[in-house]
Amino acid sequence: MDVPFKLEVIALTTVIIKLGVSLFPYSGKNNPPMFGDYEAQRHWMEITVNLPIQDWYRNTTDNDLLYWGLDYPPLTAYHSYLTGLMAKKINPDYVNLLASRGFESPNHQFFMRMSVLVSDCLFFISALYFYIKNLKMDNKYKWVFFALCSHPGLTLIDYGHFQYNSVSLGLALWAIIFVSKGRNLWAAVAFSAALNFKQMELYHAIPIFFYLLASCHRKASTLMSQLVNLIKIGVVTLATFALIWYPFLQLHDGLLQQVLSRVFPFNRGIFEDYVANFWCTLNVLVKIRRILEPTSIASYCLLLTALFSFPCGLHLYFKNSLRNLHLCLINVSLAFFLFSYHVHEKSILLVTLPVSIASPYFPFTAFWFLSISHFSMLPLYAKDDLILPAGAVLALYCLLANSSLKLEMGRSMQFKCLAGISAIGSAVLALLFLICPNPPAYPYLWTLLVSVWSFAHFSVFFAYFLYVQFWVGSQSLKLKMQ
Repeated sequence: MDVPFKLEVIALTTVIIKLGVSLFPYSGKNNPPMFGDYEAQRHWMEITVNLPIQDWYRNTTDNDLLYWGLDYPPLTAYHSYLTGLMAKKINPDYVNLLASRGFESPNHQFFMRMSVLVSDCLFFISALYFYIKNLKMDNKYKWVFFALCSHPGLTLIDYGHFQYNSVSLGLALWAIIFVSKGRNLWAAVAFSAALNFKQMELYHAIPIFFYLLASCHRKASTLMSQLVNLIKIGVVTLATFALIWYPFLQLHDGLLQQVLSRVFPFNRGIFEDYVANFWCTLNVLVKIRRILEPTSIASYCLLLTALFSFPCGLHLYFKNSLRNLHLCLINVSLAFFLFSYHVHEKSILLVTLPVSIASPYFPFTAFWFLSISHFSMLPLYAKDDLILPAGAVLALYCLLANSSLKLEMGRSMQFKCLAGISAIGSAVLALLFLICPNPPAYPYLWTLLVSVWSFAHFSVFFAYFLYVQFWVGSQSLKLKMQ
C-alpha cells in the first residue's frame, strides 16, 4: 500500500469518525428558550438571508441581539448567508424569519451536519492533507502525523457542540503552508481571511506578523527591496480586509462601531464558565471581578498577554525559521489562552493547531497536550450530552496515534511517571465528575477541579514550550518522525 493511499485512508477514517459524532445530540437540543450553539448557527443563517446587511449586527424588532446576536467578524456572516441561501432553497422553513426559532427536524439536522462536513473538507482537512503530503518526513510516519492533527477536541466541538472552527483553523493552516512555500502574499490573504472569520485568530497573529516581517529582510539584499516586500504584504492585507469589510464601510449611522462592539464584547467578562486559564484559577482564591473594574481587568489581561507573547515574537524575528514559527505559534496562542480577556473553554482549539503541526518534533508530548485539551472541555461535553462520543473518539484517537507513543517513550523514567500520573489523575477526576454528585455547599466542585487540573497541565506545557523555543537549539530539536 503506497503512502498517498494510506493518507487517503486515514483521511476517510477521520471523516467517518466525524460523521459518527454527528449522530449524537448537539448543543441545546430540545432545550428552549435559547437552545444552544446549533440554534445560534441556524439563527445567523435566518438573520443574514432575511435582513439587509445593515441590520445583521444591529438590535432591531426582527433581530434581537440578546437571542444569539451575531458576534463574529463579517466572513462568518457571509458564510452564514451562503449556507442560509442553500437552506432556504432546500426548505424555506429552515430560515423563516422569527418563525424558525428552535427549528429541529431530522432533515434540517442532516443539512446542518453536512454544512459542517463540507466546510471542514474544503478548509481544514484539505489543508492538513496538503501540508502532510508535502512534508519532508519518512513516509511511514505521515499517517501518524495526520492522526495526531485530527485530534478529538475539534471533532467534538464542531460536530457535537456545533460550530465551524474548522474554517478559521483551516485558513490559518493554509497561511502556514503558504509561508513554508515562500508565498508570503498568499499567506497574508489566507490569514487575513482567518482573522475575519473568527477574531480569536488573534492568538496566531503575532507569530505570523513577525515571521512575515523577518522574511522581508531575509529575501531582500537592499533596504529598498526589503521595504517593497513589506509594502506588498501590507497592501495585500489591507486590500483583503477592505474587500471583506466593504459593505460595512459603505454604510453609515455608526454601523462599523456597532459591528466592532459585537466582535469585541468587553462587557461580557474576563472568562466564561470554568475555563482552564490563569484568571479562572486565580478567581478561586481572589474574587477578581469583585475587587477590580472591568477596564482594570482588561488592562491586566493585555499586560500579561503582551509580556509573554512579544518576547516570543521578537525571538522569531531574530531567529526566523519554520521550526521557530511553529514554537512561537504554540507559545503565543497558549499565552493568549492563559492570560487574555474573555476566554472560552473552546479557545484551547487555537493552541491545538500549532501543537499538532509541531508534533513531529515531540510526538508524545503533542499527544499528551492534545489529550489534556480534550479533557479540559469535559464539562462542556457533559452539558451537551456528548460524554459517550467524547470517550469513543478519544479511544479511537489513541488507537490511530499509538505509533507516536513509542517515539518518545525512550525518555527518562521521570517523564514516564509524570505522564502516568497525569493520565491516572485525569481518569479519576473524569469518573468523579461523571459519577459523584457535587457537595451541596460546592455545586460546581468537580467542574472547578477539572479546570484547575487542566490549568496546571497547561502551565507546565507552557514552561516546556518556552524552554524549547528559547533554549533548545535548532540542531538539538530533531524530528522524531523521520
